Formats: sequence, structure tokens, C-alpha cells
Amino acid sequence: MTRALFVLKLRLLRNGPHNERGFSLVTGMALAALVVVGAAVANRGLLHEGWIAVALTGWGGMWLFGPLTQPRHDPSVISRDWLRGYPLRPWRAARALSWTELLGVGPLVTLTCLSSLVVLAAPGGLTAATIGAVAMVAQLYLLVWAGKTVAVIAAWLLQTRAGMRLAATQTAVMLALSFAGWVPIAAWLLPRLGQNDTTLVLPTFGQLPAPIIDVLALLPTGWGYRAAIAARDNAGTEAVVVPLMALLALGALLHMGWTTLTARALRRPPRLVTPRRPHAPDRGLSLPFTTPQVSAVVSRELATWSRDPARGVELRSAWLTPLLMALIIGVTDWSWALPLVGSAAAVFGAMVAVNTYALDGTALWQLLTTPGALQADVRGRMAAWFLLFGVPSIVLAAVLWAVTRSPLGVVAVSGAIAAAAVACAVAPLIALLMPAVGTDARDRRYPGQRAGDPTGGQMTIFPVVLLGAILPGIIGATAGGHLWAPVLAAILLAAVSLSLTPTLTARLLQRRGASLLDVMVSSDAALLHRPTTRAP
Repeated sequence: MTRALFVLKLRLLRNGPHNERGFSLVTGMALAALVVVGAAVANRGLLHEGWIAVALTGWGGMWLFGPLTQPRHDPSVISRDWLRGYPLRPWRAARALSWTELLGVGPLVTLTCLSSLVVLAAPGGLTAATIGAVAMVAQLYLLVWAGKTVAVIAAWLLQTRAGMRLAATQTAVMLALSFAGWVPIAAWLLPRLGQNDTTLVLPTFGQLPAPIIDVLALLPTGWGYRAAIAARDNAGTEAVVVPLMALLALGALLHMGWTTLTARALRRPPRLVTPRRPHAPDRGLSLPFTTPQVSAVVSRELATWSRDPARGVELRSAWLTPLLMALIIGVTDWSWALPLVGSAAAVFGAMVAVNTYALDGTALWQLLTTPGALQADVRGRMAAWFLLFGVPSIVLAAVLWAVTRSPLGVVAVSGAIAAAAVACAVAPLIALLMPAVGTDARDRRYPGQRAGDPTGGQMTIFPVVLLGAILPGIIGATAGGHLWAPVLAAILLAAVSLSLTPTLTARLLQRRGASLLDVMVSSDAALLHRPTTRAP
């Protein structure tokens, strides 16, 4: 059975989509090559070998915390749901499936990175190089099963309400570190940039303190490094065997734990769909300057964002990420940049709203069969997004400007207004152009289920909203630094976006609504791009 699953995974890897996998392979190989080259340079004394321990620790951290960045995304190529209906013992199926997890881009790239252990141990002779190769394989075994076990535990937690909050928090932490983690380093290199002083403080990569290296070598991610260095320096049999045995023992324990959790999941039948809360009629929301139809759509959207498990996680992470970014920036000397977090909040709000039509699923038929509902639906989704994300982003930029008295306050608030308007207008349009279909809304009970992978839509709307955020600042700089220029640019951009895009989105929904519903029913996004034939 293991051989059959290996063949199946190889065929899926060969015939499946290659865009994201190819990008990950090229990027990962480039980073791994830098670590290997660093190890070769360290052998010549041009770089302290402790930096290799730092690189390996960071690489291991990506295996441990990487699954937490996308807790709703199943990285396995072979889904365990495919094996649920087969007449096989769950333990046997899980054990056979476990070995296929070693085949993929991640283990290949990590193996290349860990070959730096062989390079470090090579000056000690053939025996030391052989021990370095054993340490490389043992370290890979531990990292792979540590990452797979974390992913399984995260998927299990997402089936609980506490897990939803945990998923939103961990996603927000990872996004905040990804988008603002560079700020402390930049503030260290350019500490007086806020005073228009571009004096660069150059860092020196000297020898790391011995206590730091000892701590890194004591971590599980440093056991392979510890064994390779001990073999090179002839530190004795115990110094080599103990970390190697620890790697194999902990890896086997995690391997067994993953197999047990997977067998338990295969043994458990799918649960019936039950509502999270009893249905109760809500009083309609009355909004000024809108029709009752638009107000009804706004009420529906606000309720959906709070009740749908997939949207609920996105909502919490989009609110929490800017606050964590402000915390990271606030502890540095770049507090003048805090008002810019308001524009970042609008960007994150846009990224979590690019798949709303696909998340609604086959309920789209109600919208298509109600006369005159398309225009109201588009405008209602835009108004609901503005209430949930647009207003908080603008208020956040204004509050941080008042607290920090930053010279970029006017530009930051203008950028937040422009970004909020562009995101409000473009998000429904991207949701129609690039739907990511997953589990239908009526069958979705917890955010761990496949609700679609909107990465393409998010990567599309990100530069669009980011351009809208920086455009007022660029116009203000070209206008001689006058304060009225970015404000006027933001107002004009908002007016154009909010007046033209809703009509275009409604016409697109009217023309492609039937095809979009077919996509929801069949889960085949290719149907959306096939030409439709009209009856004569």
C-alpha cells in the first residue's frame, strides 16, 4: 500500500499545478544554497560557524511555526479524506500515508540546507563527514515530523471555538512579523530616519558569544549541528552519539504521534452539520443614504462575518494584525511610522474579503433569482466592508497620528482613506473574477475545512490597494509638499473608485452569475472561463 501511495503522490506532483510549488522550490533552494555556502566560508575562517547554527535554528523554526501561518490550508497532497471510505484498518492506512509525507518540496529543500552539516564536518575527515551525513538525515527526520504534527494539531484545534480564536491569533502574529518584522532591523540601521538623517549604521558579523551558540546547540533544531561539530573536533563518542540518538528518538515519537492522530481522524466518521446558534429573525439594519435592499444586504453580511467560521477567523486576524504591527513598530525609534499602520489595516481587510462570493457557495442562486438584487448586493457588500474594515483603518491612522504627532500624519490618513476606498470597491470585483471554491457554506462547520485557497486573489488585490495607499503621498511629494495635495488626491481617488467600480461589478455579476453558480456546484473553477453559448 505504501508503494501505491508513493506512485499516486508522484503522479499528483507531476500532473498537478506547479506555480506555487515551483516558486517555493526555487526560493527555498536559493536560501538553502546560501546556508551551504556559508558553511564552506566558515570552514575557511571568513565567517564564524555560529551563524550556521543560527540559520539552522531559523530553518527549523519555519518547520515548527510554518503550519501556523496557514492553519486552514492542508499541505498534504494526498488528502486523508480520500482514504476514509476504503475497507482498510485506519492504523495501516495512516502508517502507509505517513511515509509519503517525506516526499515533497519542503523535505527536499531542507535536505539541501542540512547538507551544510556535512560541509562543516568535512575538515575532520571521512568519518566525520559520514557522521555529518547521518546527522543531516536524522535532523531532517525530526523536522519533518515536528512540522507535520504541528499541522495536525492545528487542524484539530480549528474544530473548536477556542481553536478559531487561536487560529486568528497565530495568523495575526505571523502576518505582523512578516510585514513589520523588518522594522526593528531597519530602525537599527537607520535610527534617525525620522529626522531626515540617512546615516547608515553598518552591522558587524563577528563572532557570536559562546553562551548563545551553546543554547542553540541544546535546542532540538541544533542537535544535528552539535553532532557534526563534535565529530569534526573529535570530542568523543558520547558527544556524537547522544544528539544523534535524541534526534532519532524524538523524530520516531513525533512520527508515531502523527500516525496515531491521523488514524483517529480516519476512524472518526464525518459529523452531521449542526448550526452554531439557533436561527432567530433579526431586526433590519437601517442605514442613511441607502435603500432598504442595500441595508438588508449589509445586515446579512455583518451577520455572516460573525457566524461563518471561515470568515470569522479572517475577521479576527485582519483586526489583530495591525495592532500587533503597531506594537512592533512602537518599541523602536521609528514611532513616526505608526500612522502608516492604518493603511496596512485597509490592505489586510481587502485581502480577507477577496473570496466572499465563493464562501457564500451555492446560496448564490437566491441572489440570481431575485429581480433587481444584483446592484443592491454589490453595494451592500461594499458598505459592510467599509463598516468592518474601512472605518477602523481610517480611525486607527488618525488616532496614531494624534498620539505620535508624526510628520507623516496627513499622508498616512490620506493613504488610509484612499486604501479603504480602493479596497472597498475592488474586493467584490476580485471575488467574482478569481473565486476560490471549497466546501460549500451549508456544509462548513469549522474553519479547518477546505474553504478555498484565495492566495491568487490576495496577491492580486495586495498591490492594487497598496498603490492606492501610497498614491496620495506620491502626489503630495510632487506637488511641493503641500498638505492639501494628498488629501485632495485621496478624495478624488475614493470618488472615482466608489462611483465606477460598483456598476462594473454588478454588470459582471449579471453576465457571469450563472457560470459562477455552476462553479459552486461542480467545484470546477475552469467553468468560469469557458465561453457561454446563448440560445437562438
